[in-house]
Amino acid sequence: MRKPQLSARDAIAKAVTTAVRRSFAEDHEDFGFAHDPLPAPAFRAGSQVAGHDSSRVPVVPEAEVAIRQTDDGPGLFFSYKAEYGQPPLWQMSVRHHWQSEVADAGWAVLDGRPVVDVLEWDETAVPRRPARVLTAKIWGEYDPSFHGWRSWADTITCRVDWTDTGHPVMTPPLGEPRSN
Repeated sequence: MRKPQLSARDAIAKAVTTAVRRSFAEDHEDFGFAHDPLPAPAFRAGSQVAGHDSSRVPVVPEAEVAIRQTDDGPGLFFSYKAEYGQPPLWQMSVRHHWQSEVADAGWAVLDGRPVVDVLEWDETAVPRRPARVLTAKIWGEYDPSFHGWRSWADTITCRVDWTDTGHPVMTPPLGEPRSN
């Protein structure tokens, strides 16, 4: 059995925080906000000025992770608005076997993405490893009309391709961008 280097919760928090920071930095760069900032949104719900300032990427604190077991299908909820000054909150509903089969086995994060559920296993590998997973695409942008810097996530299904060195590479569905 693989031994995780971080707890599942810590690994997910790191992956989510990294994805939000990267998406904000990419949006900031792609739209040239450092040289041509947008005005602050007319409506500002929170009091954190950095959340409304497109000229710089706000500091994103380490995400908090809430995981609960469910009898329903697995899923997640994530929406982060920098304007409130709170850390991002990642909420996952997982099946009862997630802790033992996914988290304890070291599969909670693959290729930088949180694993919400393993949908198919590669039984030919010893030990077995995930072959298809329910994971998340984490988006982030500057919203000039309402919230300023914000991020959210959508669940997606990805195949897990394993390199010769044993490192997983997520293959998103057709049309899905590769980056987190």
